[in-house]
Amino acid sequence: MRFSTSIMFMSFFWGASPAALMAQTVSPGATPAQMDDGEGEEIIVTGQAPRGSVIGNIQPEQSLSAADVRALGVTSISEMISELSPQTNGSPVILLNGKRISSFSEIQDIPSEAVARVDILPEQVALSYGYAPTQKVVNIVLRERFRAETGEARGGVTTQGGRENGQVEAGMLRIQGDNRFTLNLKYGRAAALLENERDIMPTAPGRPYSLGGNITALTVGDDIDPAFSALVGQSVTVASVPGSAASSAPSLNDFIAGANITGISDLTRFRSLSPETENFSANATLARALGGVTATLNGRLELLENASLQGLSANALTLPGASPFSPFAGDTTLYRYLAQPGALEQQIRGTTAHIGLTLNGQLGRGWQWSFTGNGDLSMTRTRTDRGVDSGPIQAALDAGDASVNPYSSFTPDLIATRLSDQARAKSQAIQGDLLISGTLFDLPAGEVSTSIKIGASANGFDSRSIRSGVENEARYNREIGSGQLSLDLPITSRSKDVLGAIGDISVNLNAAAQHYSDFGMLSTLGYGLRWEPVKAVQVLASANQDRAAPTGAQINDPLIATPNISIFDYATGQSVFVTQISGGSATLRESVRDQFRLSARVKPFEKPNLTLTATYLNSRTTNPIAAFPTPTPALEAAFPQRFLRDENGSLLQIDARPINFLRSQSEQLRWGVDLSIPIKSRVQKLVEAWRASGGKAEDRPPELQALFGNRPQRAPGADGADRPRGERGAGPEGGRPPGPRGGGFGGGRGGGQGGGRISFSLYHSWHLTERIDIAPGVPQLDLLNGDATGSAGGQPRHEIDARIGYTNNGIGARLGIDWESGTHVDGALSGTTAGSSRLNFGSLATANLRLFANLGQMPMLVKDMPFLRGARVSVGIDNIFNQRREVTDATGMTPLRYQPGYLDPLGRTVSISIRKLFSPNFAAGNRPRS
Repeated sequence: MRFSTSIMFMSFFWGASPAALMAQTVSPGATPAQMDDGEGEEIIVTGQAPRGSVIGNIQPEQSLSAADVRALGVTSISEMISELSPQTNGSPVILLNGKRISSFSEIQDIPSEAVARVDILPEQVALSYGYAPTQKVVNIVLRERFRAETGEARGGVTTQGGRENGQVEAGMLRIQGDNRFTLNLKYGRAAALLENERDIMPTAPGRPYSLGGNITALTVGDDIDPAFSALVGQSVTVASVPGSAASSAPSLNDFIAGANITGISDLTRFRSLSPETENFSANATLARALGGVTATLNGRLELLENASLQGLSANALTLPGASPFSPFAGDTTLYRYLAQPGALEQQIRGTTAHIGLTLNGQLGRGWQWSFTGNGDLSMTRTRTDRGVDSGPIQAALDAGDASVNPYSSFTPDLIATRLSDQARAKSQAIQGDLLISGTLFDLPAGEVSTSIKIGASANGFDSRSIRSGVENEARYNREIGSGQLSLDLPITSRSKDVLGAIGDISVNLNAAAQHYSDFGMLSTLGYGLRWEPVKAVQVLASANQDRAAPTGAQINDPLIATPNISIFDYATGQSVFVTQISGGSATLRESVRDQFRLSARVKPFEKPNLTLTATYLNSRTTNPIAAFPTPTPALEAAFPQRFLRDENGSLLQIDARPINFLRSQSEQLRWGVDLSIPIKSRVQKLVEAWRASGGKAEDRPPELQALFGNRPQRAPGADGADRPRGERGAGPEGGRPPGPRGGGFGGGRGGGQGGGRISFSLYHSWHLTERIDIAPGVPQLDLLNGDATGSAGGQPRHEIDARIGYTNNGIGARLGIDWESGTHVDGALSGTTAGSSRLNFGSLATANLRLFANLGQMPMLVKDMPFLRGARVSVGIDNIFNQRREVTDATGMTPLRYQPGYLDPLGRTVSISIRKLFSPNFAAGNRPRS
C-alpha cells in the first residue's frame, strides 16, 4: 500500500519554534535529562497537598511513584494507561499535573520516564473537572525538568506464522516547569493474515458455489434433468462439474460421479483473518507559561490504510439447454467461483487531523479557570469489491458461442468489468468549554467548593455511498450547548473538630444539561457522599441519572456491504457466510441511564504500599444503544427486517447497524488488591557498604567507579538543592540516588539505580445481573444464563485480571493473567428445546509476559560499551500458551464458525523492541557546565 495523502507542515503557537522555546525555558546549567530513576518521592510540607494534586479532598485509590511506573515496564504514557486498565476498569478521565487537557493526544507520547507520580482516583473526582461521574480519574504528574530524544524500533510475529509487523518511532521532549514541547513521529506496517495460514476448514456457502462449479435446476431443489436422474437411478438435484469439462464439452455420463455431490472449494487463501495495515502519525505539543496563564497547543495528523480479502467473485450463470457445453435437456444454473480475476478486496483509507488548545489560569485566591478547545477532522473512504459483472459471459452463453466454455477460463474482455461499492464519510467538529472552580464560602467543617462548566460544540457529518449502482447521500449537522454545576459541602471534619468522632463526611450535588439541535434538552442529575471514618478508609456513594443521544456517526455513517462474513446461524445450527450491512441508523433514539455506585478503599499502611478497593455498581438503562448482537432466533423475531433468507431458509444477509434495545439492567461487584514492595538495587547496597567503610575514593568498588568516574560522590542530601523541587529525597537514606543527575532509564552517566519494585495486583469482577429486554413481546435476554448479544457468547459471570511485576538492577519482568468463566447460548426461543443450536463457550485464561532490560542501569556494561547508555531492550510474549476459547455444540463438536483461527487469529505473538535515548551530552559522557 502507498499513501496518497501529502504530509502537511504545521506551525505552532504564535510562530515560536521549539528551539526558541527551549532557549527561553532551559537554563544554561540545566541537566539534559532530568529524570533520576529514583523513587521520585516528594518532600511534602505538613498541610500542603503534593505538587500537581487534584481539586478537592478525595484521596487517591492508588498513588504510583516514579519507581512504580518504571516497574510497569512501559515506554510511554499511552502504554502506561493501557497497563493500568485493571485499576481503572476502562477508559479513565486523564489529568496532567492536576489540570485538564484538551485531549489524550496532548500527552500520549510522553516517555514514561518523565512521570513523577500517578494518582488513580474514584469517579466522583471527575465532577470537579466538568466530566460525568462515570469514569475513574488518572492524574499524571510530570517531573519539573526533563529532556530527552528517543528512537525506537519494534518488530513482531506470530509463532504460528504470518502477521509480521514492524514500527519505528522517533520523539523529542523538553520540560521546564510549565513549559513543554513534544514531537513524535511514528510509522508502522503489518502484513495480512489469511485463513489458510491458520488451517481454517472450508465452510460450505449458502448457495452451491465452487471453483469447478456445481449444476442445479433453475429452482434449487428440483431435478436437474429427468433423464439424468433415470441414468443415476435416483432424483438428482445437484451435481458437481467434472474436471474434464474445463477442456471439452461434458456428457451426462461425465456428471454421474458428481451426482448429488456438492463440490466445496477451499477459499481460505482468498480470505483475510486480519487485514494488511499501514499507518503514519505525527503529534506535537507546545506549552508555555504566559504570565499567569498556562497555554498548551496540540496538533496531530494520522494516515491509515488497510486492505482485506473477502473471497472470490461468486457468479450464478444460466446454462441454456441448447448450449454445446450442456448435456441436460433444459436450462440449468451453474454456480461458480471465478479465481481468474483474483480475490475480492475491501480497502479502507482514513485521514484524521486534530488540533487542541488548553488554557489554565487563576481568578483569585481559591479560584481557578480552565478552557479547552478542540477541532477534529476525519475522512474515511471505503471500496468493497462485489465481484465480476457476469453480463458479458451470460450474453455469450445465451448466444450459444462455442468459444466460451463456462467451466474454463474466460477471455479478459468477458471479465473486464469488476463491480464495487464505494463509501465516503467525512466528519468535522469544533468544541470548546470553560470550567471555573473555587470556594464559595466556609462552613464549620470546611470550605464549600463548586465547579461550573459551560460549553458548546458544532458537528458536521457527510456521507456518500454507492451500492449496486445506487447512490445515497446524507448530511447531518448537530449543535450542542451544555452546562454543568457541581457543589461539594463538608458536613463533619476531624481536623476542625466538627463531629470528628464519626470522621470526615462531605456530600456532592451535581446537575448538567445539554441542548441538542436534533434531540432537544437532555439532562443529568446526581448526588454523592464521601465518608472517611479514619485516614486509612474511604467510602464513596453516588447516584445519577443521565440522558444520552446517539452519536453523529451512529446516525449518519454510510452503508457498507461486506460480503463473505462468517457467522453461526442459531436458527439452523450451521456456520454460514453472509453479507453484512454496516453504517448508521437514523431511527436511533436517546437513552436514559440510572446508576448507583458504592465504593470503598482501605489503605492499612504505607510500607509496603497495600491498597484494597471494592465497587458495587447497579445500572439500569432505557432505550440503550448497542451494536447489533448475535443473530439468535429471539433477536430475529424482534427485528425480522434485519435478516434476509432465501426460499430454503438459508441466511444471506444481516443488517448489523446499531439499534435501540427496550431496556437493560447490569449489576456487578468488583474488588481488588494492589501491593508494591520496594527493593534495594545492587548499586544502592554497594554505596551503603562503601559509605559505612568510610567512603574513601581509593576504596570505591569497580561498579561505583564506572558509575561516578573520578568525581567525588557527595554525601546523602548534599546536592539536594540542585534537584528539582518536589523530586528531592529520592535516593538511599533520603539523599538523591547514587550517580549523577540524568540517570533516566540508563541515560546520563550511569544513573538510574534508585531501587527496584515487586508489584502485584488482582481484580475480580462478579457480574450479578446482566439482562436485556430487546423489544416488546420478546422474551428477555439473560446474558448470564443462555443468551448473548455478541459472537463470543454470553456475559462471563466471573472475570479476573492479575498482574505481577519485578524490576531491579535494570532487569524487569511483568506477567499479566486474564481469566473469564464459561458461558452458554441457547439458540432457541424460551420455552422450546435448544437442540443442536446450543453452544457452550468454555472458560478462557490467557497470560502475557514482558521482559525488559535497561542497559544503562548496568554500569560495567556501559563502561565497556558507552553506546548502550540510554538503551533499553524489551521482549513481549502475548498469549504465552496460545489459548483460545473452546466452543462446542450439543454434540460436542466445534462449529466451523468457531474454529480457533476465527476466535483469535493471532494466537501467541512475540515482539521485540529496541529503544535508545539520544543526547549529545550523553554521547560525550559529560555533565553540562554551569
